[in-house]
Amino acid sequence: MRRMGGGARRMRLWTMAQEGNERPRLETASAIVLSLAALALSWAVYQASLWEGEEASQYSRTNALRIQASRAALEGDALTSAELQVFGAWLEAAARGDDRLAAFYQARFPAGLRAAFDAWMADDPMSNPKAPPSPFATPDYRRPGQAASRRLDQQADASYAAGRRANRLADAFQQSSTVLAVALFFGGIGQVFRRTTPRLVLLAVACLALLAGLARLLSLPAQILGLHLAPA
Repeated sequence: MRRMGGGARRMRLWTMAQEGNERPRLETASAIVLSLAALALSWAVYQASLWEGEEASQYSRTNALRIQASRAALEGDALTSAELQVFGAWLEAAARGDDRLAAFYQARFPAGLRAAFDAWMADDPMSNPKAPPSPFATPDYRRPGQAASRRLDQQADASYAAGRRANRLADAFQQSSTVLAVALFFGGIGQVFRRTTPRLVLLAVACLALLAGLARLLSLPAQILGLHLAPA
């Protein structure tokens, strides 16, 4: 019994010695994992906030461009209404044979209507049945505000697409930060245990989470380029 007791004590002492030798290595490995996870987490959180700001900026720009497009369309509608009225007045004066009044109205045609009116008159609409029914039906007529409204809508679409790209990138960085936070948690909680086995297990989990978070972060630069090259 004494021999067995002495053997058990020697085994216990040997185990404690082994654990004492392993502890510095485990602490060093834990410090490395925690340092890398903390640095990567800080960068991921910073990038997520940057892309969230970019997302908000692009969506605000989208709203502003939509408002400008609507304003351009409304102003174009008002100008079109004025063109219809002045052309109707010219047509009425011309039908009455009042050339002086017709010339008065014609001189006040807006630039867009004037070009279409000249092209329409060149087709001799009074005697040519193939002529367009009015200057507004000619290829030369450009509806006021239409081009500006379309251009602003296209810019708004591009800005909205950029906002969606920024949203996806912000989400990706947030996902990475969550995984890295898991690495910090398991790497930190492992320091509480005095036994080698649970510390090794928790350190292994922290390492796996760190590798997964770093892999996600390293994939994002290529993803950023791909998203910016992707069609809206």
